[in-house]
Amino acid sequence: MQSYFCISVTFLDPLFHGRGDENEPEWPPSPMRVYQALLAGSQTGCRKIQWSSAKEDAFLWLERQKPLLIITPSARPAAACKLFVPNNDSDKKIDRHERLTSKDSRPYRMLDGETLYYLWAIDEGQANSIPCAKLLCHEARQIMALGWGIDQVVGDGLILQDAEVAALQGKRWRMWDVNRPGLRTWRVPMQGTLQNLMKIHHAFLQRVDGKRYSPPPKFMKYDTMAYIHETELPPRSYAVFELPEGVVFHQEDAVRVAAMLRSLTCRLAKRDTHTFPGGSEQYVAGHISENDRGKPRLSYLPLPTIGHSHSDGMIRRVMIAEPFGGNGTHASWAQIRLRGALMTDQDNCDRGTLYDLWRTSSAEVIRLYACEGRVWHSVTPVILPGYDDFKTLRQSKDNGPTKAERLLFKCLAHAGIPLGSLESVTLRKAPFWPGSQHPMRYHRPDYLADHRARPGWHVRLVFRERLAGPLSIGAGRHCGLGILARAED
Repeated sequence: MQSYFCISVTFLDPLFHGRGDENEPEWPPSPMRVYQALLAGSQTGCRKIQWSSAKEDAFLWLERQKPLLIITPSARPAAACKLFVPNNDSDKKIDRHERLTSKDSRPYRMLDGETLYYLWAIDEGQANSIPCAKLLCHEARQIMALGWGIDQVVGDGLILQDAEVAALQGKRWRMWDVNRPGLRTWRVPMQGTLQNLMKIHHAFLQRVDGKRYSPPPKFMKYDTMAYIHETELPPRSYAVFELPEGVVFHQEDAVRVAAMLRSLTCRLAKRDTHTFPGGSEQYVAGHISENDRGKPRLSYLPLPTIGHSHSDGMIRRVMIAEPFGGNGTHASWAQIRLRGALMTDQDNCDRGTLYDLWRTSSAEVIRLYACEGRVWHSVTPVILPGYDDFKTLRQSKDNGPTKAERLLFKCLAHAGIPLGSLESVTLRKAPFWPGSQHPMRYHRPDYLADHRARPGWHVRLVFRERLAGPLSIGAGRHCGLGILARAED
């Protein structure tokens, strides 16, 4: 039976004001905040003289553990406001109370409770794990604030078993150790965090020496980790490239572009020592039987230019995406190995070199395909896995979903997207994005060539909560069809 070290913090007021990297409001509060609050509680006031080598060992033990789970109440951003507080530069001038400075406040408001739980798995094979966890349970009661100074909390520590963890109420945020560009991450402790914090604190106390002021060093010893809510899709890692100036492809040829990209990746994979799940024939080339459709494989996604009124829908960028929940190692391999490689067509003619993103507009285009959103529109058409009777508007006799909608639900299930996360769907033949075309105009691979047996539709998906891309669904989701982009902007 697995044991867990749990720190609980209960806010006295249902607001959290802390901000993460780039000064953005943060929710949930990062495990690094909890570690710093725990250390501050152990070192505050008279408790500083009680510091011991046993406590130091306990904090060193904790910084080496991965915070597996965060359980929080539901929260939403509260109204922003501007506060005026004393200017915090008394190192130079003592009369700071006579000068006020503005401070923007954009807190999160907790809706159905004020208690958060942070859980670390205890490796009972380590001799000092249980003693360190028990000592930290006592130290957790010294936590005073989490976030700003006004975010006062009551802390506690417990050692829990699986059944007790399952009984904790709240939204569960699970750790995902992935490498993906643009994925939101939270700070977590790492080996060396305690030493770095103690060094900074000592430098802060010694920062003023007569008339000389020496600013303390910045905090550097921390790692970052992705956390996702249990109802969300796991992160999807990807590699992205841009074509040279003057090299573009029509959106209707997305399948042909994907085929060239896949061919190049297969050639390089065969020459490389990098290992892929199931081998390169399955994971890279996608050579799998009908019964093995659920096995993991790379997706090759041409990215039409969208996002502003003058977008032409032409393909200038391409993406190689791992399956949902991949650890990012294969996308990292592709980003390095394909950089500067030359794509060729079936006649062995040069069709463009793959570069890292170099246009100033590229970041915004990639954001539409890869960032979080609730509303998604298809850019290239979704190919349904069966005959749909050409009926989408007329409901069945029991007022249930049409056959086309049922086939679309099957597409979502095949792509690993839970149907419970969906709020509404819309199917139509007309495109949603400028530059996109009627589904009949797109080139298809031979196994999808029958437009009647495998009809194409443009779709609009609205999810209950924000999902992160890239999203591609339908029978051609690995080869350039069924690519969706976030439409909320």
